[in-house]
Amino acid sequence: MSGYSLRNGISHPMTIKQYDFIIIGTGPAGLAAAMTAIKSNKKVLVLEKEGSLGGVCVNTGTFPSKTLREAVLHLTGHLKRKVFEEDYCSTRDAEISMERLKLRLYNVRQQEHSIIGAQLERNGIDIIRGNACFKDPHTLLVNQIEDGENIEVRSEKIIIATGSQPRNPSDVPFDHETIVDSTSILNIKHIPKSLIIMGGGVIGSEYATIFAALGVKVTLFDRGDRLLKFLDHEISTELQKHFPRDNVEYIKSCGDFSIKKVNGNARVTLENGPEYTAECLFFALGREANTASLTIDNASIKLNEYHYIEVNDLYQTSTPHIYAVGDVIGWPSLAATSIVQGRLAALNALKSRVESFPTIFPFGIYTIPEISYVGITEEEAHERDYKFVIGKCMYHELPRGQISGECEGMLKMIVHSDTREILGVHIIGGGATEVIHIAQMALLHNAKIDIFIDNIFNYPTYSEALKIAALSASNQM
Repeated sequence: MSGYSLRNGISHPMTIKQYDFIIIGTGPAGLAAAMTAIKSNKKVLVLEKEGSLGGVCVNTGTFPSKTLREAVLHLTGHLKRKVFEEDYCSTRDAEISMERLKLRLYNVRQQEHSIIGAQLERNGIDIIRGNACFKDPHTLLVNQIEDGENIEVRSEKIIIATGSQPRNPSDVPFDHETIVDSTSILNIKHIPKSLIIMGGGVIGSEYATIFAALGVKVTLFDRGDRLLKFLDHEISTELQKHFPRDNVEYIKSCGDFSIKKVNGNARVTLENGPEYTAECLFFALGREANTASLTIDNASIKLNEYHYIEVNDLYQTSTPHIYAVGDVIGWPSLAATSIVQGRLAALNALKSRVESFPTIFPFGIYTIPEISYVGITEEEAHERDYKFVIGKCMYHELPRGQISGECEGMLKMIVHSDTREILGVHIIGGGATEVIHIAQMALLHNAKIDIFIDNIFNYPTYSEALKIAALSASNQM
């Protein structure tokens, strides 16, 4: 098949390459879809509009924020403060600079770019770097980054995995130096003495604790009435009790506000009058799907009321041979869930088997201290009128917590009082995002607390908290 392209002012015949699968985007969802399709001996093309592979996850999202968190924990000696007292690290903070942190981010990203590139090449997946848009439901027009030339590609199956981007309202004067979003905050030139964060969601809360650990005075504004209100209420309260170095001022129900840049600083004025000023302001109120450049109308793809791509349980869009996965379809917008969505979409498109998304999966929030949970909260147990008890293990009573210096936090277990079945597990503290997978396996198999009570755990470990919480629950039955 051929069309025409314009080079040097002259029209040339253009070959249209045909594929079995085209995946738009190289984030976790796109890569999972590509690998699933290629393993079924399909001809696969991946399109990436950015100069770097990995999507938001690797370049501006999960990888950078978690790398920054780990770097800050190491460089500040955050945990050693608990073991060797505050003066152990009194001189360490002066040695930390944004340049040093950015160098670490750069090295991690470069390594992951190499891994992804090698994986695509090793598996025979074609990649074209360029901006893609739909010409028709089966054809994409790609403007290549390297030479600016337009090419056309066609496929029987197309999977959209273009991710999301920060929402930047027009009335916020972003300059990406003093007033930043979740992309440009990674490029600030120096660590500010004070930071305002607008938004008490996951991204805002993670960065609030990271900068607080660096010694920055953080003011965290939340339109809601409780920080991370989807969490079990005790976990949310515990996080606020243990904000690093008491450097976070949390202001809930902030209402409407205006943002200005004044004398080189950022100023927030609340509707009811108070003003707050800081060296830097991080706007973290929402994200939006990356669909603007795709000309999805040419493929009859519909958006939902929140302007994300609308899909069914098989991840099919309103055009059945076109699928969408990852952040571009909205909640839950996690790297872990995006990987599963990408794989399932490809399997469903292959019609090798029809699978639906798991109903039980963990959430991980990389605040300091970290948080993870699986199953229902205490509030949800009340709403469902369950008979239940709560088992707890406080980290300050956990031997591993005392030894490691991470003695802030708790594990909370929701247990049905009649059946002894585990309904939910919520953790804040050391190892939370690792330990939660043990609880996840228990919930997947409808396990009773006896599975933890009757078996042996390594000692001392964070995982032992599951056994202690299970015993705590059993003692109330």
